[in-house]
Amino acid sequence: MRKLLPSLIYTNTGDPLIDTVLIVDPEGKILALESAADHDPASVQDLNGIIVPGFVNAHCHLELSHMKGKVDTGTGLVKFIESVVSQRDAQQEIVDDAIQNADREMYRQGIVAVGDICNRADTFRRKDESPIFYYSFVEMFDFWQDHLASKFLWIIKQSTIRLDDLRAMKKVWYPMLPIR
Repeated sequence: MRKLLPSLIYTNTGDPLIDTVLIVDPEGKILALESAADHDPASVQDLNGIIVPGFVNAHCHLELSHMKGKVDTGTGLVKFIESVVSQRDAQQEIVDDAIQNADREMYRQGIVAVGDICNRADTFRRKDESPIFYYSFVEMFDFWQDHLASKFLWIIKQSTIRLDDLRAMKKVWYPMLPIR
């Protein structure tokens, strides 16, 4: 058990807490918030910083992480999409490494939940292994073409992940993916 004394604790339920000890178990689970006056200062670790609830990244494209810094911004939507589409087919090892690195970086930055927009199966395994909770939204570029939903399912079937594997994943949710 650790006793931590940050400068401020934000709880989302009122004003920030000052002079409050945060008590956590070895895994970091919060056990209690108590007044610093009730603790021997020698038993408390002074953090000289703030503690906030976990952050939510509400709009992410994890499968495109390998493009970080490679796509021009401010060019308008059509040019942006053309640039993204032209760079999608990088070597799979590069894509996988970028996905893993982006996931780790988000976690290090305090992100605990992500709304991820995806249209490929590249991120499924990483999301299932990650300490971050992912909610995945399947994106179709041209939803007026009936064959695209079938194409997405075909892509999943061709990937290394089977539909049965998707059912077994506990932490990855695909709200619009019709799995039968």
